[in-house]
Amino acid sequence: MPNGVMGSSATPFWNDQRCRQHGWWLLLVLALMLYLPGTATIPLMDRDEPRFAHATVEMMNRDTWTIPYFNGAYRFDKPPLTYWWMRLHYALLGVNELAARLHSVLAVYLTALVVAGMARKLTRDSCAGLLAGVAWLTSLQSLVHGRLCVADMPMILLVALACWALVELLTEPPLRRWGGWFWCLWLSLGAGFLAKGPIAWFVPALALVLWRWVFWKKPLPWSRLQAVPGLCIAVAMVAAWGVPALIETNGAFWKTGMGEHVVKRGTDVFNGRKFVPGFYLLTTWLSLFPWMGFALPVWRSLRNNWTAQTSFLAAWFLAPQLIFFFYATQLPHYVMPGYPAFIVLLALAWQNRRHEAPAVAKWMTLALTALIAVGWVFAMQIQQGSIRDLLYSALFVLTCVLAVGGAVVCMVWKQGMSRRNTMLVCVTVVLTSASLMLLGQQLRATSVPVRVADQLGTLPADMTLHGCGYAEPSLVFYTNHLWQFTDDVSAAKVLLQQTGPVAVVVLKREWTLDRWFKGLLGTVPQGTTAKDHTAIVDEAESTGVQCQMIEGFNVARFSWAEVQLFIKR
Repeated sequence: MPNGVMGSSATPFWNDQRCRQHGWWLLLVLALMLYLPGTATIPLMDRDEPRFAHATVEMMNRDTWTIPYFNGAYRFDKPPLTYWWMRLHYALLGVNELAARLHSVLAVYLTALVVAGMARKLTRDSCAGLLAGVAWLTSLQSLVHGRLCVADMPMILLVALACWALVELLTEPPLRRWGGWFWCLWLSLGAGFLAKGPIAWFVPALALVLWRWVFWKKPLPWSRLQAVPGLCIAVAMVAAWGVPALIETNGAFWKTGMGEHVVKRGTDVFNGRKFVPGFYLLTTWLSLFPWMGFALPVWRSLRNNWTAQTSFLAAWFLAPQLIFFFYATQLPHYVMPGYPAFIVLLALAWQNRRHEAPAVAKWMTLALTALIAVGWVFAMQIQQGSIRDLLYSALFVLTCVLAVGGAVVCMVWKQGMSRRNTMLVCVTVVLTSASLMLLGQQLRATSVPVRVADQLGTLPADMTLHGCGYAEPSLVFYTNHLWQFTDDVSAAKVLLQQTGPVAVVVLKREWTLDRWFKGLLGTVPQGTTAKDHTAIVDEAESTGVQCQMIEGFNVARFSWAEVQLFIKR
């Protein structure tokens, strides 16, 4: 088959010239269709999103570019690049969910361009490059993190740029010193550290080690990297922010930011999570759905095309898997910096494909569809109407993205992008966009912090806000006010008896998914709550302060909570 993307018996529809001319804006349209719907309406998800979003607000209020603050205190979790990027969007669009998340939307699109460019260079086929960009934008973990107000997607973009520069510098014919790829490499490494810390250096460094001494095992022209001046440039970029930050905080930014959020997370389980051996072997399959279903063709293609470039891609994909294999705190997105490498290898496998969808991709789609069907059955058994409506919306999104999308991908792999398959892809994207908008409306209608902020309205400057047993950071973002949080639910009654205007949010009851599973297993009575403070809330109501019960869904904890809001003006 020629390089043009053809149907099984159709004339070329997406040929090489058309993909080369129109690929960038087709990827842009796809990104806008998949990542903007719901981004402005889905509430910020506790706990990381509102911390990033409001830390930028507090930096703006304090007129500082160096130290992030959240709820009036230092926030040492991440370096400042993401806050700077959000600050630009806040200045253009105002403080809202869309502006807070727009940096991730832009970063996921720019990463798609990087992946498409690498695939086009490797395969010498613009159609394969376009497919790589589409695969990146439609991978499940990209669809999640490409719309979150966190630092991951900018870091992944910069790691991808650095790794592309490494390939160009070490495998292509000698270029002039101080050329574009030199600056791309070292500026990306400097900015990558400012995005999310040392992981932006660890991944390319380990990829180089694996490439040289495990996979390729041939001498490399290291001098082309110009490591001494390059490292000086990258370190200078970090130091321009890091030195003032360390001075201003008396070294606390290094002690807490590196000690607590990098080293300690690697040795101690964070937030009560359990260490699961082989965790990323499972989550990678789900994160790269539906494209991980083509892992076998990718493996065969890699073996048949073992070159300096493809061996580096293999090392790049494996590097974060090895870095986080023994890391105590486990989250599915930690290994995402290696995913662009898999997508580029996928493009090579697609170019050399046999015209049949791998059986594993078909069975993977069917298995996930069966799981969704079980979810629909479970949702229909729930009596509480608001929870049921929310589950219906979420399941509709999953049905569109996983089942329909997976089936279309299998068809495209087998037949190519014929005119008919192009229409099927467009219909799938439109359905996904519509379902995301519906999901955003449902999640906003059932968000406790959003509803609390609506009830509080405009707050006087002297009002104190307290959370007793309910300490979600999104309360700070949506009220744009400092909160005082405590785990002591009984403190609510004392707080309400104090003089002055005060508002208190008290957790009354909470139902969690793990509690529901324990009920099915018989380890706890079915239908029981994870937390129940009804008696304490009743005592607080005896103070006679105006109160209202608010209930809603917490996406991050996958729990349903009832809280009592007390307002004394």
